[in-house]
Amino acid sequence: MDTRSGSQCSVTPEAILNNEKLVLPPRISRVNGWSLPLHYFQVVTWAVFVGLSLATFGIFIPLLPHSWKYIAYVVTGGIFSFHLVVHLIASCIDPGDSNVRLMKNYSQPMPFFDRSKHAHVIQNQFCHLCKVTVNKKTKHCISCNKCVSGFDHHCKWINNCVGSRNYWFFFSTVASATAGMLCLIAILLYVLVQYLVNPRVLRTDPKYEDVKNMNTWLLFLPLFPVQVQTLIVVIIGMLVLLLDFLGLVHLGQLLIFHIYLKAKKMTTFEYLINTRKEESSKHPAVRKDPYVQMDKGFLQQGDGALGSSAQGVKAKSSLLIHKHLCHFCTSVNQDGDLTAREADEDPYPSALGDGHHRPVAS
Repeated sequence: MDTRSGSQCSVTPEAILNNEKLVLPPRISRVNGWSLPLHYFQVVTWAVFVGLSLATFGIFIPLLPHSWKYIAYVVTGGIFSFHLVVHLIASCIDPGDSNVRLMKNYSQPMPFFDRSKHAHVIQNQFCHLCKVTVNKKTKHCISCNKCVSGFDHHCKWINNCVGSRNYWFFFSTVASATAGMLCLIAILLYVLVQYLVNPRVLRTDPKYEDVKNMNTWLLFLPLFPVQVQTLIVVIIGMLVLLLDFLGLVHLGQLLIFHIYLKAKKMTTFEYLINTRKEESSKHPAVRKDPYVQMDKGFLQQGDGALGSSAQGVKAKSSLLIHKHLCHFCTSVNQDGDLTAREADEDPYPSALGDGHHRPVAS
């Protein structure tokens, strides 16, 4: 037995079980959210941000009356700009443990974890993969394959771990995105109501003086006016409103969840572990399954881990509810697996793990 074995330990399995396929962790540790490969959720996030920005400032704010137009530019522009800054910072920061950032060579491949030599990846606050001493709340993330200080969860929307170094930037990203969605919905609803009551109120821009047809509207005012028919504006407006509403529902849920976590002084990881411990105590069959491992700070679950018993079905349903609550940024994948691993007093050592970059809560 390794001389470093002890009760303070975190686990990163040798491989992850995802959709019944054995997937190895990345050989090269990821530095931040821009380390390749980019996650497609990250690409979608930036595409939506750019699209909503163009629609907001190029189509709908220019339709507002003169006085409201400039207020909307200042308020909405300020929120969008703040979101852009904190989103970039949350993605660009290396959330690794201070010793990892100081001593680790990110260009060198990571070793494979050998369970014949060590029971756990982190023992007595020493990581056998990163080869550094880490602080007490550090956990080794299998998605990034490095130790993350104050690990909260791995967020696929920013393609980066969220830890103590970038948590408040992440929180500000969610809060500012929610505020921006609210502003956009308010603008869209005002435009819709005015169009039904008195469309002329939306045509106060001087460039409309040369447009005689009431069925013609100008987009991207005042710099690049493009004439389109009413139907085009309506279609764009409905699509943006739908996207905005869906985003607001999920972001609002995520924001409330993280406010709750801060009130309870918990991390997402701790919340998930505590939740699953409660489920495990209610349904002992969960603990007996060889694909499920849960201890202090660590749970791993393979496909069908909860079994086919009635208790297992109930437990799995409950876990799915918690996964939905945290959908946007996660430590848990679609099979319910946790991203970071920590196991104390582990009674069920397992050769298979389940790390990933799928969100639950962020």
